[in-house]
Amino acid sequence: MARIKVTMLGQFSISYKDKSITEYDSRGYKMRLLLQYLIAHRERGVSQSVLIDLLWQDSDNPAGALKTLVHRTREMLTDICPEGKDFIISRNNSYGINPDLDIEIDSGEFLHLMDMANDENLSRTKRVHLYISALELYKGEYLMNSATESWVMPISVYFHSIYISALQKCVDLLYPMGKFDKIIQICEKAMILNPADENVHESLIRALVAIGEYELAAKQYEYLKNLLMEQYSSAPSSRLTELYELTVKPRNDAQRNISAIIGELTESGKKAGCYFCEYEVFKYIFRLYSREQKRLKSDMCMFLVTLTEKEGKELEDKKLLKKAMDKLSECIVVSLRSCDIYTRYSRCQYILLLPDAKSAVEHGVKSRISSKFNRYGNRMNVALQFDFRELPVNSD
Repeated sequence: MARIKVTMLGQFSISYKDKSITEYDSRGYKMRLLLQYLIAHRERGVSQSVLIDLLWQDSDNPAGALKTLVHRTREMLTDICPEGKDFIISRNNSYGINPDLDIEIDSGEFLHLMDMANDENLSRTKRVHLYISALELYKGEYLMNSATESWVMPISVYFHSIYISALQKCVDLLYPMGKFDKIIQICEKAMILNPADENVHESLIRALVAIGEYELAAKQYEYLKNLLMEQYSSAPSSRLTELYELTVKPRNDAQRNISAIIGELTESGKKAGCYFCEYEVFKYIFRLYSREQKRLKSDMCMFLVTLTEKEGKELEDKKLLKKAMDKLSECIVVSLRSCDIYTRYSRCQYILLLPDAKSAVEHGVKSRISSKFNRYGNRMNVALQFDFRELPVNSD
């Protein structure tokens, strides 16, 4: 026997074989709202009083009205499915969805796929397949045409957050596989559902850059910039802007004059201290330094600086963490040389890369940063942990 299929992600519908009930049918809104609520809370029965509060502001006989509504809804379901009369069951002054029926609900399948895809013991290919299957099920916000109902809103936010998480995890797995066309495909679909999501735009721009489509990447950035300004009177995040400035703009804007290019590359003003960059840029510089290191036969060293509470526990206070990380960044800048670089690796960590390891160690990098930071750290009750590693020249 065929399964009864229910769609909750996007437009609501119930279908059986070639027959269906959709939001565009001329049937009563309250019948559809009753079904939506019962399906959303299918793991438990829903009391009559809850349904009455949901469906009627005031009624002379709400219990009778509910009984009539349930009867009419069962009849509507019977029109498309022989088992429709058994879809809603009543028990102990409550109503619910019959657990004995073979019903496939897309929101439940979506969560099931996500649970499997998050299993890191599976192969990268298998996880990508599961994530893509989950993303294909998400055809829009949860009960999108009932979004104004107060009980729908938190469920909708929950499912959307999982969808964005699935998309980002899928992109992170696809990128090292070189599946840039697939990244572009899933990001373009995601932008239809949520045009202003900067994380999706960033993933799309990175994929376009990876295949050399600099003009399309530039257009994507300009589209987002105009959209944010028009709808929210804001600009793209600094991270996305830096990505554009570093990877897209230089390759998209043709320059005939090399002086103009040099002027664009040169830092404005005299900069003291070491250089901060985003992690993606840091990786490129690290690889460049590694190649130069072999040629010059010189060593490098790296520090991982972690911010914690005084007792060594992870710092949970977000406001305090931001303030302390900003102070730590200032201390790193003035403690290192202009040829050194650093980047933020996590919410509470910086990585420092220093050419000429022996010199760096002799000058006491750790003590310089600590002494400067402790003026602030003691007041904020935070501490620093250092992990040091020399990167000797590899002998070929």
